[in-house]
Amino acid sequence: MLLLGLSSLLLVSCQEQEIRFYNIMALVLIIIIFGLFIFFHHRSSVRLKKAYRELEIANNRAQELSRMKSDFIQQISHEIRTPLNILSGFTQVLTMHDAKYDEATLQEIKSKITENTDRITSLVNKMLELSEARNQTVIECKDKVTAVQIATEAINASGIEQASHLNFNLLIAPDAKDICIQTNLAAAVRSLSLILDNARKFTVPADGRPQSPSSDQLQKVVLRLTVLSGRLFFSVEDTGIGIPHKDAERIFDEFVQLDEYYDGTGIGLTVARSLTRRIGGDIKVDTAYIGGSRFVMTLPI
Repeated sequence: MLLLGLSSLLLVSCQEQEIRFYNIMALVLIIIIFGLFIFFHHRSSVRLKKAYRELEIANNRAQELSRMKSDFIQQISHEIRTPLNILSGFTQVLTMHDAKYDEATLQEIKSKITENTDRITSLVNKMLELSEARNQTVIECKDKVTAVQIATEAINASGIEQASHLNFNLLIAPDAKDICIQTNLAAAVRSLSLILDNARKFTVPADGRPQSPSSDQLQKVVLRLTVLSGRLFFSVEDTGIGIPHKDAERIFDEFVQLDEYYDGTGIGLTVARSLTRRIGGDIKVDTAYIGGSRFVMTLPI
């Protein structure tokens, strides 16, 4: 009887321990499930917050882009209207009945008409280039040209040598003097001329006041031609207003103008990079450069 009682007690004790064990396991399982629920809920919440922030940034960017587009349209309208008014005024002057002008006056009128006609043509071309800048189709590269030819034609196209407010220098490394590459000459020249035009534009004081003619006080722009690691480098250095490190990539976005006190449409650098990339090259801002800005255009050899 005693043994039977002990056996019964042991059996009850084992059952209680087993029940306690299962209860503990169930509690542990509930804690684990609850912990996993909290973990995944927190991770989902973090992802949701991150997605919301990205959406907010994208929305702000879209609003900023919309504003810049509106500013661009207003600016283009103003820039086209001004030369049109000038041309209209000179047309009326020239067509006045019995109007007589001396040779100097006629030459000045002719110069103004040519200047403003070129200005309108340039604006229209930029607008056409902007639509082309969104095209990612590779441009055919069949022209065999020298680096010096690209640089010379770009200098002439930009008119930077005639800028009275700066000193311009072309420096060619010995190994770049006779280098010949196969590229698209028109695209390469246009890209480099836009960079040079940018340097010319942003070395002018924002108030437009002329500087002293003393050569040591003039702004400076240097175009350097070098060869490195199978690539041709066109480096345009200026002593202008410079570009903040944080804007080194943003400056290539459409309609972006870091300083609205300067004239411009904000599409020149966009077009330049697009064209360069479509002929196998690239354009970047050298953020290590101080005392102005340095744009580096590279083309494959």
